[in-house]
Amino acid sequence: MGEEPLKKAYLSNLKVYDSSDARFPLDFHEVLRKKKAIFVEFLSLDAQELLAWNLFGDLAMPEQIEQILSLVPADKTLRLREENVSLEHLTLPSNVFVLEERDPEFDNFSSNPVEVEKPLFYVKEDELSVFIESSVRGCKPVLRESFSTPEDGQVLYTLEPLAEDKIEEFAKIHFHVLNSYRVAKNDLERRLSERIPEKFRALFVEILDLQG
Repeated sequence: MGEEPLKKAYLSNLKVYDSSDARFPLDFHEVLRKKKAIFVEFLSLDAQELLAWNLFGDLAMPEQIEQILSLVPADKTLRLREENVSLEHLTLPSNVFVLEERDPEFDNFSSNPVEVEKPLFYVKEDELSVFIESSVRGCKPVLRESFSTPEDGQVLYTLEPLAEDKIEEFAKIHFHVLNSYRVAKNDLERRLSERIPEKFRALFVEILDLQG
């Protein structure tokens, strides 16, 4: 009787503790929570061998790397290929190894919630393979010039300044605004600003304030 085919599960470009997760409009700690949850879900997949490319981001410190790797179950093997951090001087668990060559399967998907709306895992057994969708939704930043409702797994943002009284309303539906300008002080300012296109209103208010 031949040996049973080894079932492998792949995690691609998760990048836990990455500097890009701190950029607008993302919340670094919220992204970190999502990424850790995705990794824990990856560890629970029905596969004997786990393979990960770029599990860690550029901010990952040695103690953080060791803490994450300590989560790997004793009955499974994890093989890593890292581009953002060095594993050379770390004490790896006995079931964690460095992957010598980058498997081409990693190019076909992403497990990173900042990159995709629906993070994926890839599971392969002999000639059979399947993509598995994570239960964790993405938080992919999507730029919009004007207000719109985000689709599942998106974080919408705009670089166009909006009035301060709209910021809180938009934040409730996760539409993020980088810059804002004050609301009209009186009826004259309000009527004048209503005649000006939205994208020029911040400049209009700035001119009014400079004039005192």
